[in-house]
Amino acid sequence: MQLQLLAALPQKSPKNPGIPVKQLLTKEFKLPTIQLWTALFFAFGCLYFLVSWIPKLASNTGLSMELAIYAGTIFNIGAFVGVVTQGYISSRIGLKKTIAIFLVSTAILMAVFQVFIGTDALLFIFGLLGFGVQGGYVGLYAVAARMYPTEFRTTGVGWAIGAGRLGGVLRPALGGILVGMGLTMATNFMIFAILALLAGLFAYFISSKEIS
Repeated sequence: MQLQLLAALPQKSPKNPGIPVKQLLTKEFKLPTIQLWTALFFAFGCLYFLVSWIPKLASNTGLSMELAIYAGTIFNIGAFVGVVTQGYISSRIGLKKTIAIFLVSTAILMAVFQVFIGTDALLFIFGLLGFGVQGGYVGLYAVAARMYPTEFRTTGVGWAIGAGRLGGVLRPALGGILVGMGLTMATNFMIFAILALLAGLFAYFISSKEIS
């Protein structure tokens, strides 16, 4: 790594007794913490709905089961490209703006999804959905890592992920209920488009001076 060799190790700091979660809710961090948790809750909800139900929802559009399974693969390929692209764009225009663009674009695409049902573009649309929602929600991890000082950064990141996972647990169950009710695929996507939209808006308005 071409770093200068240390003549001696630095003095050991006193043992940290642990950082309670209340540090995340002090005056300086309370509002951005709640905004971050809410953004992750909605983003995870939308993501896990798509991951859990894409093969089933794809087959409902008339695709063969084989192509419906490929829809999940294409979704994840799009996700990989989205994560890499999000990292590049955020270094140019800022993290919050980039996340908002990704998630709001995902919401728009989900809202107009019915236009593509029955067309050859359907698998490509699944790839774009993976690109947008995965790129957006992974960016929220970076927000959590930057937002908190070193002293309780792990606590902040851990609780933020926990808030997101809660949405990840609840939303696929809701998706199952909606599918069981016989709602159309377009209606399901419209409902979960709202979650992506809210996630993007909450991410954009995170009021932390540490995040551009």
